[in-house]
Amino acid sequence: MKSVVFLALLCLPDLAQARCVTAADLASGIAFTRQDGHIGLIKGDGDAVAIDYAANSKTAWTDQRRAHLGIYETGWTWVPTDDYYVGGGPGGGYRFKLGGTPPLPAAGTTWTTRIKVQEAHDDGTESGGSVQRYTLKASYSYQPVKDATLSGCSYKIMPVEATFTRSNTDLTRRWIYFPDLGFGLETRVTNHLTGEERKLGLTALTPN
Repeated sequence: MKSVVFLALLCLPDLAQARCVTAADLASGIAFTRQDGHIGLIKGDGDAVAIDYAANSKTAWTDQRRAHLGIYETGWTWVPTDDYYVGGGPGGGYRFKLGGTPPLPAAGTTWTTRIKVQEAHDDGTESGGSVQRYTLKASYSYQPVKDATLSGCSYKIMPVEATFTRSNTDLTRRWIYFPDLGFGLETRVTNHLTGEERKLGLTALTPN
């Protein structure tokens, strides 16, 4: 009897080990943590995914996006705060229309397109504030697949980088794309005009 109990106790650490994320978990949501300490949530949303990069925010800051594969964004709404300024005033949103059908990331390839942007800022008035429309040139680069460990689980990952440019914009963004899971998450933003760089590497990934 004692030996049975002892064997059961030995198994407890395995029973307590967190389950690894699968593509099916998108239906109920997948939690992730970035190196700035914020916990986010990604969840399936029709033919795209909905991402809340500030799911555990204790301030007014919000950062919610809708994107194909988590990379090709079609919508972004935010409310910035002093400790996490994401640009554009007291809050608002973007709508993006990509030129052409975005490809499934394939290592060693690139995709160049133009993105029509509608940028709105809420200034607290009845009219809702200003709306700007412009076009960005975008170039996506899909890098070699490698192995990474998150929350004790091994995943195939592919870094994806994209540059966004126009007369007053020079921005590089990076995502980590999980080929077996079917989504990517933003991990770095660099504004080459201001020199600002925000490092947002992933530190955890778990089923919600």
